[in-house]
Amino acid sequence: MRDTVAGIGLTLDGDAAGPGLLRRALARVGELGEAAEYLWAAAAAGQLGESDLAAEMAERAGRVARVSGMTGQLPVVLEFVATAERMAGRLDLSQAVSEEGLELAREAGYENTVAAHLANLAVLAALRGEEETCERRAREALAIAVPHRVGLRVGVAAYALALLDLCLGRYVTAHDRFMALAAAGPGVGHPVVVWRTAPDRVEAAVGAGDEVGARAVLEAYERWSAHAATPESHALLARCRGLAESSEDAFGEALRLHTNPFEAARTALLLGERLRRAQRPGEARAHLRMAWETFERAGAGPWARRAQGELRAAGESGQAPPPAVLDALTPQELRIAGLVADGLSSKQIAAQLFLSPRTVEYHLYKIYPKLGIGSRTELARLVVLQKAPVTEADML
Repeated sequence: MRDTVAGIGLTLDGDAAGPGLLRRALARVGELGEAAEYLWAAAAAGQLGESDLAAEMAERAGRVARVSGMTGQLPVVLEFVATAERMAGRLDLSQAVSEEGLELAREAGYENTVAAHLANLAVLAALRGEEETCERRAREALAIAVPHRVGLRVGVAAYALALLDLCLGRYVTAHDRFMALAAAGPGVGHPVVVWRTAPDRVEAAVGAGDEVGARAVLEAYERWSAHAATPESHALLARCRGLAESSEDAFGEALRLHTNPFEAARTALLLGERLRRAQRPGEARAHLRMAWETFERAGAGPWARRAQGELRAAGESGQAPPPAVLDALTPQELRIAGLVADGLSSKQIAAQLFLSPRTVEYHLYKIYPKLGIGSRTELARLVVLQKAPVTEADML
């Protein structure tokens, strides 16, 4: 923890020793065992610009917290787990985790954690194009976070509103919101939100016709992620270059590097749009089809409609992709399925969700026929497969 705290402070101050301390902290991940330690590792990875590794550390923290029965800390840990699921494109699972975390946080009186889950739910609503829900959840989060000057929660809620405009193609409004977010000071903005939203900010700037602004965001993002080493961090940077520099090669590089299927779909959509408008529909269709199918499965309605429209313009009507296996489950059933995959017994699941073991078994009784399975082992396997990374090549 000491290396992480010192490393973050030095990195924010521009000291070259900071990234080395953060990397040293991450080198000891194999020695970690407590949920709080994994959250510090997530913070270290995030500060290095490795959002994919940060998400992995947050998920580990969630598993440890559940298994060890950390009821008091669980609502806080679930903030990070819900964000990790969202960043991985698993919107339904993120929703289920945030709904659970929100309920637990309200019962415990953790107002800042309530704001965190509300802000995450606002972002999820934005990705689905649910304007009223997004705006309501964001307002609720801001009503708690602004008076408390909790910049991270304020930043995520503001991000949700900017993302909603971006998803719905309102580029000028989105660009204005993103610029305000980046310029906000302590208590209103947060540096982590600023750098994590850089790919969205570049896309909004390009869509609004602000090429100079897009290049400025790219340059800042390059500086921030200079020490990032994971393939996904390099993929996001390459996509930003593809947008800001109008480079097909950069888009191609991003697609080769992506490990996150949702982000790969966003890149594929951008490249497919470019190819289709360059009168190369044959090359565009595979990218657009992959993007459409991924967005449909993720429940990201605005992007799915955009990809479908581009695919039709490229000469292919296509058939709707089959629903994801776990789409048949309710949020409560998704939570139980995830805990089964984590290896918890019905008694342990009941304790985590404040249910009776009999109620958990009843939910499992309903889950099995929905998924066409008959055992906990099969259920765990399905959940793991749902979480497994999918590449563009897998979907073509």
